[in-house]
Amino acid sequence: MNPFHIRAAIGLLQGIALYALYRASDHGGWLSLHPLLFSPLLLAAASLPLLCQTGLGALRPSRLAAWLAGLALAVAVVGAHDRWRVGLEHAARSDLMPGALAILGVAMLLFIAWPLILAGESERRWRASYPAYFDTAWKLGLQLMFSGLFVGVFWLILNLGAELFALVGIDGLRQLIGEAEFAIPASTLALSAGLHLSDVRPGIIQGLRSLLLTLLSWLLPLLVLLVGAFLALLPFTGLDSLWKTGHATALLLGASGLLIFLLNTAYQDGGEQPGRVIRLSLRAACLLLAPLQALAAYALALRVGQYGWSPDRVFAACLVILGACYAAGYGWAALRRQAGLAGVACANIGAAWLSLALLAAVLTPLADPARISVSSQLSRLQAGRVASERFDFDFLRYRGLRYGHAALLRLRDGPSVDGAVRLKAGDALNEDKPQPKPPAQAVRPRGPAPLPAGFLAQDWKQAAKRTGELPSCLLDGRNECDAYVGDYSGGGKPEVLLAEKLAARLSLFQRNAQGLWTLAATYDLPAACPAPLEALAAGQARAVPPRLPDLDAGGLQLRPRYPYAPQECPVAKK
Repeated sequence: MNPFHIRAAIGLLQGIALYALYRASDHGGWLSLHPLLFSPLLLAAASLPLLCQTGLGALRPSRLAAWLAGLALAVAVVGAHDRWRVGLEHAARSDLMPGALAILGVAMLLFIAWPLILAGESERRWRASYPAYFDTAWKLGLQLMFSGLFVGVFWLILNLGAELFALVGIDGLRQLIGEAEFAIPASTLALSAGLHLSDVRPGIIQGLRSLLLTLLSWLLPLLVLLVGAFLALLPFTGLDSLWKTGHATALLLGASGLLIFLLNTAYQDGGEQPGRVIRLSLRAACLLLAPLQALAAYALALRVGQYGWSPDRVFAACLVILGACYAAGYGWAALRRQAGLAGVACANIGAAWLSLALLAAVLTPLADPARISVSSQLSRLQAGRVASERFDFDFLRYRGLRYGHAALLRLRDGPSVDGAVRLKAGDALNEDKPQPKPPAQAVRPRGPAPLPAGFLAQDWKQAAKRTGELPSCLLDGRNECDAYVGDYSGGGKPEVLLAEKLAARLSLFQRNAQGLWTLAATYDLPAACPAPLEALAAGQARAVPPRLPDLDAGGLQLRPRYPYAPQECPVAKK
């Protein structure tokens, strides 16, 4: 069968699967109640078909299926753990989508693991030669990059065509490309086409790779010069100014990462000897990496000693460990004075396997950054290294996920916990739960006129079943409202306008013929604009005639619905 047809079929099936997941999780679908199932399915459907397409022709079908099954299991574990760590107690603040850690972690895990697998299968051994690893990794990276560019231009053309058709009054194409039924499968098909086109023309990819590596390699001498000058100045300037920045670890790790990247663009697969300038820069870069990593590790150790572990510091520690592997391997290669720096290849392979191990630890409970951080902060509090007044209970509540929630429960209910700590932990837990208030407490009358009798006593929960969404101040009191009473529609009867505290919206209520208050209209307010509320409080709001009349057609009264046009807040008069 034609490889293009196979890739197109895989892309189409991927689009159908992603659309099915979208439909099953949207609008109360059955998957919306099963985040532990949705997240693994979404991650697998988004990533594994791409690996399958890049593995066609490189692996036997049976081996390809076996490897994809193993990777699917790994992705499922990461996706399920990502939703599990959020915890049911945080369900109100979370959604079905995988977190950034899971998405980025799965992408890095597969991008590192798949070239190792493909290179090993191509040479029929577990450890392939370094040129095979190098060629496979760069081919995969460039394929994905140019395929993504292809999809971007594909959508640019579709949107341009839709706008051109709209100019002559044909809006069908614009509506079509805006529908998920079309957009998702079309994107996956375009991505499959890009992967196929970049695979059948390997010469183009190799030429682009050579050009890119050559250009980037000539940036290595500049970076080596700057890093060398920075390290040479440190004995004279000291480290105090470095620590005062507050982000020394991130800066040093960033410099180390860029140095490793440019070093490898110059080293390439180790088969060709670069020019003299590049050779000297390579050896100098190998030696400069160690002091950079030592400074980063020292800076991180100082921050951890002062403030304990946080998720960001856990990630930084992983990068420090990985950087130490690179620094040791590169430094040994430079000190051996062998031609070609053969040890760089061994260090790169070892760092790739170490990266997989670190990702596996961070993406599972073994070294979950939230678990480590909560344990560290809790131990600091219990040991008295931080006072309860300065302890960040909000960290446990918002960033500690299920581990933080469990820690707050222990602090609140522990028999030997200090009273102040117990009180603050209880307050933090209660902030996660909306405190219901009756309408009499959640609705605050404003202006000279009092609220009409019976407005607050009405059964608003029953009314919500008939009329749909109502302001939360009338239902569970999670939000508060300001109430303004007046004749706003010109009917000669009192009406109530509710302004929600956390929503730029007004809700107008009128009494019907049965004496029940009903929602008659809603009005959107410009963001951060006090002028309308000030006018309401002063009794200066008035009704204005509608721009367009209602239509009576077939016995139905049709009301106009105006296109949304944001209004600017009026400038206050001095």
